[in-house]
Amino acid sequence: MTQPYSARSRAIEPFHVMALLARANELQAAGHDVIHLEIGEPDFTTAEPIIKAGQAALADGKTRYTAARGLPQLREAIAGFYAQRYQLDIDPQRILVTPGGSGALLLASSLLVDPGKHWLLADPGYPCNRHFLRLIEGEAQLVPVGPQERYQLTPELVASHWNPNSVGALVASPANPTGTLLTRDELAALSSALKARNGHLVVDEIYHGLTYGVDASSVLEVDNEAFVLIAFQNISA
Repeated sequence: MTQPYSARSRAIEPFHVMALLARANELQAAGHDVIHLEIGEPDFTTAEPIIKAGQAALADGKTRYTAARGLPQLREAIAGFYAQRYQLDIDPQRILVTPGGSGALLLASSLLVDPGKHWLLADPGYPCNRHFLRLIEGEAQLVPVGPQERYQLTPELVASHWNPNSVGALVASPANPTGTLLTRDELAALSSALKARNGHLVVDEIYHGLTYGVDASSVLEVDNEAFVLIAFQNISA
């Protein structure tokens, strides 16, 4: 008899947006005019200079294993971006490059969360976050948020939901799916609330490159010990 899959994997719920995407693609293939609003990607393809750079790298034989933490030149460029945009001096040694944000989330949760420990997460929020925690046998403590909190965790919510198994909080600014931004003062207040409890603050800043009419603040402006997730395809867009 074949052994069943692990209880851990059986506890993972489906990512429903992918089912919506599959259905939308079916309708599009059948000739329907479909406007895609289901997944987080733009309606344009990769910029021509990036395509040409990728083609040139392949032609030059740059197909070997790279440094485990990412190409040094790329990490230096990311540090340069933070210096230019946020006036922050970030050591490239602190930067890790992963193929996509999911890899970064899995690394961060593996680093910071032991089995049975919790991160506080705003609800509604990106549904896959709780699954990354489940994979490492941690837990997502979902904190209901509404328009009065602008769909974000607050120091008061951290205080009221913190328990002996809590070790940190994961927030997104801009939030997914609501799009609300945390101000510099709000980030500082959250940082203080977490530090008062010896907790880690992890901030998903993946959509900083898709903000309009307002400058997004990075948590690193107020907390040099915070963990930040960014996505360079969004910034380059």
